[in-house]
Amino acid sequence: MKNVLFVDDEPKVLEGLQRMLRPQRHRWTMAFANSAQAALATLETGPFDVLVTDMRMPETDGATLLALVRDRYPGIVRIVLSGYVAHDTALRAAPVAHQFLVKPCDPAKLCEAIERACSLGAVLTDEATRKLVNAVGELPCLPRTYAVLVEALDKPDVSLQEIGRIVRRDVGISAKVLQLVNSAFFGLVREIATVEAAVGYLGLDILKQLVLSIEIFRTFQPASSIGGFSLQEVQTHSQFAAALAARLPTSTALAGAGAVATLVHDVGQLVLAEKLPERFGCAVAAAREQGRPLYAVEQDLIGASHAVIGAYLLGLWGLPGAVVEAVHYHHAPPKGCPANRQLSTTAIVHIADALAHEFRPTTLASPALDLEYLQELGVADQLPEWRAMAEQTAQSWRGLES
Repeated sequence: MKNVLFVDDEPKVLEGLQRMLRPQRHRWTMAFANSAQAALATLETGPFDVLVTDMRMPETDGATLLALVRDRYPGIVRIVLSGYVAHDTALRAAPVAHQFLVKPCDPAKLCEAIERACSLGAVLTDEATRKLVNAVGELPCLPRTYAVLVEALDKPDVSLQEIGRIVRRDVGISAKVLQLVNSAFFGLVREIATVEAAVGYLGLDILKQLVLSIEIFRTFQPASSIGGFSLQEVQTHSQFAAALAARLPTSTALAGAGAVATLVHDVGQLVLAEKLPERFGCAVAAAREQGRPLYAVEQDLIGASHAVIGAYLLGLWGLPGAVVEAVHYHHAPPKGCPANRQLSTTAIVHIADALAHEFRPTTLASPALDLEYLQELGVADQLPEWRAMAEQTAQSWRGLES
């Protein structure tokens, strides 16, 4: 049984939630609080898995409550369920809420969000690491990219296209923008599959508030030095892999998700570098000394790989399931796929990541392509063509950098 706490200052809203969610009583233990103060008192009575709160409440609003819960109970999944609120109030919840739902909310959608959040425990089983990731509200970005973004947003005639190109250069900024758009933070009802589309939906005014006022993005400043780790290298690798993903043959419906998933596939490394710099540094050093893939060493030393940690965070943030699955399995895709010669999002990320390491090697050992997996899909014969494409793309990149 999962323990879920609902918070709203309107008695009729709480009564409606109780009636609406009555069928879930055999799966969840539910509690209801009519204020932030009552919610905090309830949280002291026992462990809770999920908190669902309104934003507009007297005395202590939802954003303040979420910040307190993040600091005191980092293991709790934090969901906003609210009607229209002023953007400045809503944006304050951006660093402290995992997901955002809008009233009136379809019962099935609310239940799906809660169930999905609860099921993520099966992805990241270590409780201590899970609490650490739950506390993540933003991701570090490159100082240079952040400075360029701030400068661009300060221009009165800057275009959304230019901002989209800048955002796409940074894994952390891209992931956060995609979280906000895909979580219905601004009342959107469709999944957004590309960074450029996400920027377009947010608009310049919202982005300016996020970057300049709310300061939801911050430059990378680890608590201690991480020898052998370069955020720039992670960013460059992710961008190159995403460029390869965009050139792999797939359906139009999967192309956007494949490119986005590839761009953020190593987001777990950002989390580890920011939250566990010493242990992550040991994993990086061991991977270099032993010539083993970083994800395998992370599993041994930390108890979870950056792939698992990244998938868990993106799942918490409500990104599409196909993206989360692809990030989770990008090093070791699951076997048993039908030989339909179609590339899924998971296959795209796995292939693009491996080819990117092969043709633009990083300082760490390259994870290998799973040839058995490609044979199961019936696409192993296309590998020479993909390698030629990757080599051509790598040459183009080197030409642009020289």
